[in-house]
Amino acid sequence: MKNDTYPLAMPSDLLGEVRRTARETGLSMADTMRQSIKLGLPKLKERLAAGPVAKLKPFTKEEANQCWGKGSMHELDALEHYCANLPVPKPDEE
Repeated sequence: MKNDTYPLAMPSDLLGEVRRTARETGLSMADTMRQSIKLGLPKLKERLAAGPVAKLKPFTKEEANQCWGKGSMHELDALEHYCANLPVPKPDEE
């Protein structure tokens, strides 16, 4: 089996925690990180995976005009720009 190597930048406090965990479990740093990823992926997916509503595509400008009448393209562009710049909320931490 071929292994790919990916550089992983992490904050020093997290790196220290990985090192302590590796020492306590007797695993190598690489095995500790692999197991951490493997054990944490299901929880990450559960918390951050998009629900069915997130899979909906936004209206095109033509569809928006059909639904809400002939609006100014400038207004639609401004709304699109505003929505694109909204912050993405962080998931609740447990």
